[in-house]
Amino acid sequence: MPKQGNNKDHAVEFVDSPPQNSSSYDGITETNVEGANTPSKEDVAKLFEGRNLVFVSTLSKDGSPHVTPVWADIQNDLILINTSEAAEKNKHVIKDPRIAISIVEHYNPYNMVSIKGRVVERSTEGADEHLKKLAKKYLGIGKYYYRPPKNRRVILKIKPEKIMGLSLHPAFYFLAYSPWYSQKGYLDNKKS
Repeated sequence: MPKQGNNKDHAVEFVDSPPQNSSSYDGITETNVEGANTPSKEDVAKLFEGRNLVFVSTLSKDGSPHVTPVWADIQNDLILINTSEAAEKNKHVIKDPRIAISIVEHYNPYNMVSIKGRVVERSTEGADEHLKKLAKKYLGIGKYYYRPPKNRRVILKIKPEKIMGLSLHPAFYFLAYSPWYSQKGYLDNKKS
């Protein structure tokens, strides 16, 4: 059974599961969720500086999404993803450059960003050095041992068009804090 605070204006409800009524999520934005804020450009860059996996979604030939975890970094406001020329995601962006990206901080899953954008350039120039840089960042060594010898690498350069995010303090995660239950009026409606 959920526990409620004494002061209903500052009530926090601790829960084991999200609300059953999906309409309780209506109207939640970055500005009205207590404890949440919109990540800044610097916050987004920090996510890409860390060893956080990036999930990339491209559109398959039949229009269905194709999602892959990848290594990535950010330079000059472009997101760089290193992949094989033979990879499906590379083939997909040749036909349709639209791409979606999700990155979540490894140690705080409530610090995350979703990005919609387009691949503005594909380049093999510097791709081998870029892969070594990513291997150093993600594996701690400057070599990627799992690469087939004849595998040619390509860098996908992505220009973000829309960035959406959430950044909550990790304490909310460990305290089972639910920002949806702290909405003013939600608890009043729940009592009715």
